[in-house]
Amino acid sequence: MSRRPSATLLSAVVLILSIALQQQLAMAAPQVAGQPARTLADATATQDQQFAPAFQAVEKWIGEKAFPGAVLAVGQHGKLLVLKAFGKMTYDPDADVMPRDAIFDLASCSKVAGCTTAAAILYDRKQLDLDAPVVKYLPEFNGTPGHEEVLVRHLLSHSSGIRSQAGPLWKQTTERAAMMKLLYALPLASKPGEKAQYSDYNMMLMGEIVHRISGLPLDRFLAKNAFGPLGMKDTGYNPPPKRIRRIAPTEQDNVLRHTLLRGVVHDEHAFVMGGVSGNAGLFSTARDLAIFSQMYLNGGTYRGKRIIAAETIKLFMQRQSIPPDTTRALGWDTPTSGSFPGELASPHAIIHTGYTGTSIYIDPEREAFIILLSNRVYPTRNNNLIFKARPAIYTAILTILDQMNP
Repeated sequence: MSRRPSATLLSAVVLILSIALQQQLAMAAPQVAGQPARTLADATATQDQQFAPAFQAVEKWIGEKAFPGAVLAVGQHGKLLVLKAFGKMTYDPDADVMPRDAIFDLASCSKVAGCTTAAAILYDRKQLDLDAPVVKYLPEFNGTPGHEEVLVRHLLSHSSGIRSQAGPLWKQTTERAAMMKLLYALPLASKPGEKAQYSDYNMMLMGEIVHRISGLPLDRFLAKNAFGPLGMKDTGYNPPPKRIRRIAPTEQDNVLRHTLLRGVVHDEHAFVMGGVSGNAGLFSTARDLAIFSQMYLNGGTYRGKRIIAAETIKLFMQRQSIPPDTTRALGWDTPTSGSFPGELASPHAIIHTGYTGTSIYIDPEREAFIILLSNRVYPTRNNNLIFKARPAIYTAILTILDQMNP
């Protein structure tokens, strides 16, 4: 007569198998959603010793006039390891020293810190369908051949195919309403989803979708649902005049504004849009972006506040499959050979740059982030040394982080 195993033994076997399965899943899955919800702890006391080679790299590029000044923030494992300012606000002999709380025009980093964040929040709330046609939210976008095939996902992955054949829209109008009308009628240069081609126009449309769904302009939506709850007190669009001394000047604009830009958005499209646009317009500090980056590493939470669901963070960080060779995630880009963070960058990191000299790197594998903010366009955008400076600086930092965590 066979003996039946006891209930206690069966329970033990099930428990062991369950634990083993969970361990296997944890090893296979991306780590971002499983990270503990850390609040950044200040660990900058030893930054000058630990990160001396990286700091020397920044100083070297200031000496070569890649940019007049910069602020660097580095975090790992829930600790703010670096928050340091370098150089000055401008190249003038009597220029103010760059402060650690300097406010920078983020340029296209606004696309991810601003518009993409808003899109993720609305997706969480089931108000935004990534695979819905854009015309569902923007009826004015209908009427141009092929526009009915453009999906929200195509905007976020820069694969919509829309192009301007008559040059930048800001050269065609100086009014927001007229610019939106031109934007809605842009023709397709390629079939939606066929080709990845980075374009401001995708995120300008995305910013308007946020407005239509939420009933709030992009700046007010983000202040209420992201920057306010996160405590990012120096982040926003159209910064108030009282902060002008802390704002790094950008370019001497002799084409559109005919003045030195300081506290006024550098990007011409965003300027015509009133300073608030899905493609640019956001101003922020390295400290605020460190909080933002830690929220991503925490899987969407910070200080006990849920901003974005962990599953949504994971979704938006994934490289898209269409077109097949794209490096784009949703809103974000991902590293590849030759990209700005250098050859040590994790292929699972998310990255973005801004034309004014800003950059963000968030690495779930290392559980780290790097923020480098500079005003490289001062006094002119013709200075392109930033494209050599960034890989050198990021490689120096990633080397140190890997030595600290062998």
